[in-house]
Amino acid sequence: MAVTENNGTGDGSLAIFLGDGKGGFRLSASYQIGVASGFVTVADFNGDGHLDAAVTDQGFEGRGGDVIVFFGNGHGQLTRDATFKMSQQPVGIAAGDLNGDRHPDLAVTLARDGTVAVFLNDGTGKFLKPVTYNAGGGEAVGVKIADLRHDGRNDLLVANLSKNELAVLLNKGDGTFNPAQFYITGFSWGSGTEAVVIADFRLNGNLDVAAVNEIDNSVLLYGNGDGTFEPAVEIHDKIRSDGGYSIAAGNFITGNKAPDLAIPIQDDGKVAIMINTQ
Repeated sequence: MAVTENNGTGDGSLAIFLGDGKGGFRLSASYQIGVASGFVTVADFNGDGHLDAAVTDQGFEGRGGDVIVFFGNGHGQLTRDATFKMSQQPVGIAAGDLNGDRHPDLAVTLARDGTVAVFLNDGTGKFLKPVTYNAGGGEAVGVKIADLRHDGRNDLLVANLSKNELAVLLNKGDGTFNPAQFYITGFSWGSGTEAVVIADFRLNGNLDVAAVNEIDNSVLLYGNGDGTFEPAVEIHDKIRSDGGYSIAAGNFITGNKAPDLAIPIQDDGKVAIMINTQ
C-alpha cells in the first residue's frame, strides 16, 4: 500500500507498506512530501518493471503546491525523481495512458481554479510540461481515467466539490481533450461532490459512475457507452449530512459479478457497504 498522511503540521508524508501475502502489512519506508500531502497514484512510469509513485502536495492555500514523482526499486523503496511546481493547489491524481503510446501519463486536479492538468510521459518516466483544461471552475478534487466510448482512448472524469457536478472530458486520441461536459451530482445546495468511482454497475458493458457527496446522498450516473451519462439518481444510503469522503467499488458477495460500493462516512466513523441488487 502507498499511503499519504497529512496531519496539519506542515510535514506531510508518503508511506509504503509491504504486504505479507496474508492480509498483513509492514512499513517499508516513509518519505517527506511537503506542507500538505494529498493523493497518490502508482504505475510503472519509467518502464523498468517496478511500480513507481506520484503524489500531490497541496502546499499553502493561495501559494500553489507540487506534483512529486518517485521511482521504485522493486524492493519497497522509492527515490524522488522530479518535482513539478504548480501555481494552484494540486489535489487529486490519476495515472493512465492518455495518448495511446502505452506509457502511463498523469492527470492532476488543481483545486483553486477548477482545472485538470495533463502530464504526458515521454516513455522514460519524464513528463512534459502540463496542459490544463477547464473542469468547471470552483474546486476540482478527484479525477479518474477510463475509456468511456469503447474506442481505446482514455477519458477524464473530474469531481467538483464546490459545483456539485461531474466534468467529463473526452479524449481526442492524442492526449488532448474536448471541452468538458457537465453532469449534476448533488441535489441540495452545497452538497459538495468529494469523489467518484467508475464501474459497470448495470452489467451491460458500459461504464457507469458513482459519486459521493459531502452532505447529501451518493448518486449513480449510468453510462450510455458513448461518453455521455443519464441524469443522476440518488442512492438512498442515509448518509445525508454526515457526509461521504471517498468511494470505492468492489465485489463483496462471492459469486455475484455486480460491483458493490464502500463509502467511508466522515462524521460517523463508519463505512457504508452498499450491495448492488443487479
